[in-house]
Amino acid sequence: MPFEYEVLVGYLYVVGGRSISTPPPGALVEIAARKVGRARELDTFFTLVIPSGDTVAPAAFYEEMAREGAEQYYNSTGSVTAGIKTVFTHLNTNLYEHNKSDPRHYEASMLCGVLRGVDLYVGKVGSGVGLFRHEGETQPFPTDFSYRESLQTPALGVIPEPDIRMGRYQVSAGTRLLLSDTALLDYPTDMLTTTLGLEDIGTVLGSLREQVKRQITAMAIEFVPPNQPTSPTVKTGESSAVITGAASAPVAAPLVAEASAPQPPREPGSIRRSSRRGGTVRNFIARLANFGASAVDLTLHLLDRLIPTPPEGKKGWLSSPIAAAVALLVPVLVVVFVVLFWLSGTDESEFDRCVTRANTTTETARAIASSDVTGTLAAWNAVLAVAAECETIRPDNEEMRALRVEAQQFLDRIQNISRRGTSVIYDFPAASLTQAVLQGEDMYVLDSANQQVYRITLTEDGLGVIDGSYTPIPAMRRNGRVINFDVGNIIDIAWADNGAGLSQSNVITALDENGVLIACPPRFLQDCTAQQLPNRETWNTPVAIQYWEGRLYILDPAANQIWRYDPSGGTFSGMPVEYFTGSNRYDITTAVDFAINAGGDLYLVTSAGVMAVFRAGEQLDFAFSAFGSQRMTAPTAMFLNTSPIAQGLYFAERGQRAIFETTMAGTFINAYRAASDDQFAELSNVVVDTNRGVVYALAGNSILAFPRSQQQ
Repeated sequence: MPFEYEVLVGYLYVVGGRSISTPPPGALVEIAARKVGRARELDTFFTLVIPSGDTVAPAAFYEEMAREGAEQYYNSTGSVTAGIKTVFTHLNTNLYEHNKSDPRHYEASMLCGVLRGVDLYVGKVGSGVGLFRHEGETQPFPTDFSYRESLQTPALGVIPEPDIRMGRYQVSAGTRLLLSDTALLDYPTDMLTTTLGLEDIGTVLGSLREQVKRQITAMAIEFVPPNQPTSPTVKTGESSAVITGAASAPVAAPLVAEASAPQPPREPGSIRRSSRRGGTVRNFIARLANFGASAVDLTLHLLDRLIPTPPEGKKGWLSSPIAAAVALLVPVLVVVFVVLFWLSGTDESEFDRCVTRANTTTETARAIASSDVTGTLAAWNAVLAVAAECETIRPDNEEMRALRVEAQQFLDRIQNISRRGTSVIYDFPAASLTQAVLQGEDMYVLDSANQQVYRITLTEDGLGVIDGSYTPIPAMRRNGRVINFDVGNIIDIAWADNGAGLSQSNVITALDENGVLIACPPRFLQDCTAQQLPNRETWNTPVAIQYWEGRLYILDPAANQIWRYDPSGGTFSGMPVEYFTGSNRYDITTAVDFAINAGGDLYLVTSAGVMAVFRAGEQLDFAFSAFGSQRMTAPTAMFLNTSPIAQGLYFAERGQRAIFETTMAGTFINAYRAASDDQFAELSNVVVDTNRGVVYALAGNSILAFPRSQQQ
């Protein structure tokens, strides 16, 4: 079944009175991947997420909300309206739960639309509004714009159940939909109606831009029949479903055209026409064939004029074999030269246009007042995006590299980012490093991909590894055998300085999924012992272990519990004790890591970046502070530095490619990023050597090191 209509999508993003030439954060158009259920395979999903509330999050926060919304819709079942409600409910629940337990409240308004055949479903939560134009008639969504109070409903994250407004419409060729924040309410309805009826969406956005004085976030959508010709300003691109690496979608893919913030009318900015790769190639071949046919016709016409047909009964010189060969070769050469010139000219003009957009976006960013933190962040992020786009056309361009550096420096300064030159101190073959334990000069690492624990020995300065020190620990690997125990997948590793429940103290330990606890002395890794922890069936899905005063603690988020094993006669032979008791228990189902300080206080961090501190199961007051415009959104691991020289907390966050450092009380100290963000693309964990002043990051199969202090 083919798609009934394709969509042209344009964006208007104005910050501080100036247009930003990239789509606003949280704007997304998505088509179904091949593996999506049949009920969703022909649906086109689009959304616009709008910042709300007193605290504005980084751009990545709203982009992730849009991606999560699309994923929730395509993974849902039931009707289209049920799918849209699933999107809003899921995102609202996550935000509301975060806001209940964290003093930093984040809210967002959201507009969603789904095109299925000729039916268009639109929903919203929060303050967003829309205008629907069909066959010359314009309707406001969700209600008349004069009822401002009823339009501005609670945003996502404010109340337990989202206040959802829905609408259903019929579309035909030329039907348009304009989605926007409440800035649209500041303009007369008749002006908006006239604007929405202009000749194309580039002109619509250009005309609207002339009216905007300070800021607006808007998305314009037009529905067109498949393969309908569009304005010459439309560029062919790819749908986000392909770009993000999803499986190929149905062959009859919808068109998605994206227009960034336009210039004045008739100069609507960069409009991107997006379709499948196959369609792009077919269009290219068709254009090539047209060029070839035109070139051949022109050549034959010239030959007829220059070398007329000979008189009857006489032979022309073209009848010779050489002349025939020349006659065939000339049009071929013409075609080749025409194609080469066309291709080179296309590349040049496209790159030049991209450079112009990059320079315009940079000038906009430079002009925004430094007091406008939100606008500054958005503008310089846009500079990065446009410069990266230009570099895909012409890599290693010095001008674009300079713009990227300038943008990155501004963003780092605003967000308190400290760039560090990192060095790879060791690469493990085909590994995925997830945990590290630093003990003196030895470092133990867990490779979760191969289910193996290794030991390496660091050099005196901590910035290298002693040759030949790489040692796999035989007992700490999947399918290994210790005494009479077969080893399964390893959950975590930890150092036990107090071995009250083990055969000796100061050993490296590992716990497997079957409850087998392995302990190995550092200098005799062949002499390992093991024991079976009792009542393993009580666990659900444990993720981490810690020791404190000889006791073993196991973090089990899926069971909403931390299990404690008390030592007895050199073993952990007793039943596990619940750390949290009573009916009013803290929810730790989203916990990703934990640690215990010398006084027994337990620090626990969730996947949303929320930290909770407990003493004997009772929650203590704790709050992050002084983060400014920066914040943690999805940490993967934490490290508690108990050294009296520089006590503190460290958090690894892969999404932001950053390591955050705070005091034990949660006050922001620093946010570290590698000189090249790509080095932290697979960031999983962090450990710190205070004596040497070195921070170690686990990323993919590598251990990276950088100095904690800028002066080192």
